[in-house]
Amino acid sequence: MAADGVPSNIVGYNTVTLDKAWTIVGFNFEECGTGPRSLQELFPYTEGMTKSNVADFADCIQVQNAGGTYDIYFMSNGKNAKGTADVSGINEKWVVSGGTTLANPSFEPGTAFWYLARKPDPSFQLALAGQALTSVSSNVTINLSMKHIANPYATDLSLQELIPYTVGMTKSNVSDFADCIQIQNAGGTYDIYFMSNGKNAKGTGDVAGIDEKWVVSGGTTLASDSVVIPGGRGAWYLRRGGASFEITVARPFSLD
Repeated sequence: MAADGVPSNIVGYNTVTLDKAWTIVGFNFEECGTGPRSLQELFPYTEGMTKSNVADFADCIQVQNAGGTYDIYFMSNGKNAKGTADVSGINEKWVVSGGTTLANPSFEPGTAFWYLARKPDPSFQLALAGQALTSVSSNVTINLSMKHIANPYATDLSLQELIPYTVGMTKSNVSDFADCIQIQNAGGTYDIYFMSNGKNAKGTGDVAGIDEKWVVSGGTTLASDSVVIPGGRGAWYLRRGGASFEITVARPFSLD
């Protein structure tokens, strides 16, 4: 990340390697001058992306909406849905799935999405750039049972330190009944952490230092400081309770 000399106006970039078909990515930059960034500006066509006239064969971005389903955008090759004619202005642009409408959504830092790569490769990287979010904290609303969340900041986010227990979270002695955060790992599966109630796995005794802390699924091991949601990445939040609540994510760096 590069600074322009003004602490409240930091610009830079993250890169996310798209070596899997499905990767959870997080929007974590604003438009310079503050404000949401448009999809077209944030992720322009780049080498490695697969274009097509339909979403079924193109790279796609899928953004979870308020109802828990997904708004889908695909990288167009400039053709109509039948592939028989050119459509002006959509070649190498994101298009709304199901037609030829140019996509025009804008996203705030902290928005997560799936990137579906048709040709995943270790050399295929997605660059996220803009003005870094510098507010002292950022609120994430947990309004779904399975919520896509993202690191809103342009550097790694410590799970334990910066996403603390808050009212609304469900604690338990096992992950099956507690709120969980699932972080996609290098293999494409998930490392799972649950909000502990301070008890051992059988629920029969207290374990020092783990109450209201994130614990590694399957035991009583405290999630270490090295467990992070990286800059430019996201995770799943599994909510056990029925009511929505907000997580306050603390800024993981100083402006001094």
